[in-house]
Amino acid sequence: MWLDGIDGSDKVFYTTGRLTSEMVIKCAQMRIPFLVSRSGLTQMGHSIAKRIGITMLGRASGRHYLAFTGRERLVRSSQQPAAVA
Repeated sequence: MWLDGIDGSDKVFYTTGRLTSEMVIKCAQMRIPFLVSRSGLTQMGHSIAKRIGITMLGRASGRHYLAFTGRERLVRSSQQPAAVA
């Protein structure tokens, strides 16, 4: 992205590994606002993402995820299924 001058502000960074402080810093440098991982995150990664305003989602699998930072950016686009009695 840096070599080709591609703007990251409309991108999502997805990884299967933990969201570390190094990943958060690199995404911040590329101006990528969303980080998503199938795994979890590190405490330092969470702290940095929260401080600089990056949305961080972890344990993402299918329609399920944990929003660690940036919850105000998330909007549900579909209705949730009703509970089965």
